[in-house]
Amino acid sequence: MSSKIHLSELSPVVVIDDDDFFRVAIDSVLRERFGVETVVVCATAQDAIEQLSSGTHFGLGLVDLNMAGVDNRQLLDKFKAAQPDSRLVVMSASRSREDILMALSAGAQGFINKGLGIAETEVALRQIADGAVYVPAFTPHTGVGTDAKETGGEKHAVSVAALTPRQLEVLRLLVAGQPNKGIARALDINPSTVKFHLSFIFQILGASNRVEAAILGAQLLDESES
Repeated sequence: MSSKIHLSELSPVVVIDDDDFFRVAIDSVLRERFGVETVVVCATAQDAIEQLSSGTHFGLGLVDLNMAGVDNRQLLDKFKAAQPDSRLVVMSASRSREDILMALSAGAQGFINKGLGIAETEVALRQIADGAVYVPAFTPHTGVGTDAKETGGEKHAVSVAALTPRQLEVLRLLVAGQPNKGIARALDINPSTVKFHLSFIFQILGASNRVEAAILGAQLLDESES
């Protein structure tokens, strides 16, 4: 599709990571495999905050967790405040569901585990570049299968908390049976923005289609508003 964005178009890219080896490796991958011309690497949170506020618009940010001297959520919030239009991706060794949901609720468009191979990382980054939300396949899905039975309503509460107010509006309209164009008209937003929000919602709910998302969404909304 002509609307798809190549990773090279997201240059400059900022990499925020305190692992020397990873910074060198991802810099090489971005330049040589993805054709990104400008990569800015930051080894500390302080350096990152200065770079983010320097006036440079970054098309993509790859951010590690557990950086020294800063809380994970604080760093991600500072990133989004300084670079609201940049695609934010967390690249971490963490496999914690809480970390993944925290990152998504902070506005990240993806959570890539550092254990992925180059080919899988490329697929993930290309999906994010195209506007999709990427989360690891091993993430426990909310409200589906045995996970929901084991934890009762706890995962429902976490899922609702992970949605922004706008995403909740999209979910309500989806539950009401509105198509993408109807949701876009009702919220006065672009249809492509609706697709982005729905991609996020599907990932959070563990839904594979609109029907599943509507059913699970109706249950979550009923429980959160009761």
